[in-house]
Amino acid sequence: MFHVIAPTTALAPYVNGYWFVQDLEGVYEGTPIVTCPYPGAVLSVNFGRPNEMEGGITVPGVSLLGLQTTSRRWRSWSDTYFVMAMLSCIGLARLFPGVGPDCSDQLLDLSAYMGDRKTRALSVDLSAAWTPHRIATQLDAWLLRRMSAIRPVAEIPTLAAAHASLRQGRQVQEVASLAAVSRRQLNRLFERHLGVSPKRLMDLERLQSSIQAVQSGEGDALSGYSDQAHQIRHWRRRLACTPGSYARSGPSPLAAHFGRLPADGPAFYL
Repeated sequence: MFHVIAPTTALAPYVNGYWFVQDLEGVYEGTPIVTCPYPGAVLSVNFGRPNEMEGGITVPGVSLLGLQTTSRRWRSWSDTYFVMAMLSCIGLARLFPGVGPDCSDQLLDLSAYMGDRKTRALSVDLSAAWTPHRIATQLDAWLLRRMSAIRPVAEIPTLAAAHASLRQGRQVQEVASLAAVSRRQLNRLFERHLGVSPKRLMDLERLQSSIQAVQSGEGDALSGYSDQAHQIRHWRRRLACTPGSYARSGPSPLAAHFGRLPADGPAFYL
């Protein structure tokens, strides 16, 4: 079962959706799963047997995967069932402030960040809910409670405005001037909350847009690149493949399913 449920309206700026993956029968057991660089974070809660990351690292029961700058390989088992709250950049900064350096390209056991008791309570509550819609309702409530309990970091409006300006095509120095900070201060702000620099984040967003275009066959896969050679180099460095080779092999079942999301939905699987 692959399923997507939208968060409550109040969480829309922070959560792109709740993605459910269930394979209790083991149809995809042992199948390599590849995720792509993702300019956002993923809060995952496992209800069944957790997947294993390449290298033999078992996914924690409740984990936070920060911004990914390269593709990753995972292996699925039978009894797999988990939900992923797909967090936006601002969602990561608002819900887990200052954690960027600890989770960028890292799978953070959330108990190390929040404590065993709180993490276990979240896991138990969601496991008891079990069905996707009930889990989504519980996640909405938990995330809203967390937002109420955490005082908003004063830097978040600056981070959000700078991110929006970067997405409009402005250069980093211009964005820093608009934010009335130095370029070094802007870099520190992004590194503190997202774990990457503004330039690295926009590289990831450009690649994300290119992957979505190749997966869907719609849009311009070269958008933001100076030419095709530039795009190919970027794909090889981040994905270890080229757009052409990926298009010929086709997306995985996970990518094909989640690729049917609305046009602004992220690409996470290859």
